[in-house]
Amino acid sequence: MSNPDRFLGRADVYAAARPGYPQALSEWLVSQRLLDGHVADVGAGTGLFTRLLLTHGGRVAAVEPNPEMRSQLATSLEASVQTGQLTVLAGTSEDTGIPEASVALVTAAQAAHWFEPEATLREFRRILCPGGRVLFVWNDWRGVETPFNRAYGAVVARYQDARTPQLATRVPEAELPRFMPGGVERRVFDNPVILSRERLRALAGSVSYLPAPGDARSGPMFKELDQAFDAHAQGGQVTLAYRTHAFLGQLD
Repeated sequence: MSNPDRFLGRADVYAAARPGYPQALSEWLVSQRLLDGHVADVGAGTGLFTRLLLTHGGRVAAVEPNPEMRSQLATSLEASVQTGQLTVLAGTSEDTGIPEASVALVTAAQAAHWFEPEATLREFRRILCPGGRVLFVWNDWRGVETPFNRAYGAVVARYQDARTPQLATRVPEAELPRFMPGGVERRVFDNPVILSRERLRALAGSVSYLPAPGDARSGPMFKELDQAFDAHAQGGQVTLAYRTHAFLGQLD
């Protein structure tokens, strides 16, 4: 199965359940003047990070190979498409469809672990202006030790694809220089996410290495998630403690 195909049938739950990004990240991007120029948001998905970029005035080209997610993005951000602030493209990190030397920043949120490094770096060199930067961002609950994080992690471990690597949701830091050979700066931001029972189910259904909605194993998985929810909920909600990891790099 190709990487874009892993998310077929998951666009609705992805848009509904995936966490957004903390205000502190937005403030940092603005303080660094990273959103002053044209931005390419590669692997934009349903537009969760694209929305942040647009909110701060950036002109954005959102690149997404999955047709369902691309449609969700274009529909939810239609007003920005109409004003010309946002362009939506069917493309990949290896072939974005963006003109040469036309963007000041390339971003990839929850996406770069799907990219092939050599071809991606070649494409980033083509589309970035001289001195342009690359920003990879991931929300990740793994490694944050709270009672509910441990309970959620135990369920995930029982139902995830057997070939899922230990660091399934982001590029290992030792491999980042393959995408950012000019050096990498790391920032980490707390990003706790409050979940209802329904959003917790949708969140699990949006994860590529867990059973998709409608899969025969999704019923037992949701039952175990419900049990974890009931054991930890307060006021009908649980908190999954994410951290947002941001890696800002240069090509040279």
